[in-house]
Amino acid sequence: MYRARLQAQLKSLSTVNPTTQCWEWQGQISNSGRGRIMIQDDGMPRTVGADDASYIAFFDAIPLKMLVRQTCGNRLCINPEHLELMQLP
Repeated sequence: MYRARLQAQLKSLSTVNPTTQCWEWQGQISNSGRGRIMIQDDGMPRTVGADDASYIAFFDAIPLKMLVRQTCGNRLCINPEHLELMQLP
């Protein structure tokens, strides 16, 4: 239930670029140029990257020592088809 609401929220806060198919984040943007959003984590609110929130909403929790990256290179993209997990160095 929560994941479905988060998916809907993420979709409502993004626009689809017809050329790249990127879901470009229209919500709050951090100083690093990445989207960010408040989510519920075990009932506690916390701020995460919009790309992390998209991964959580459409796939699953992000494993320890992994991070989410956009395969398209667009920092504001939250399209789950453009997201992949990467091992931290």
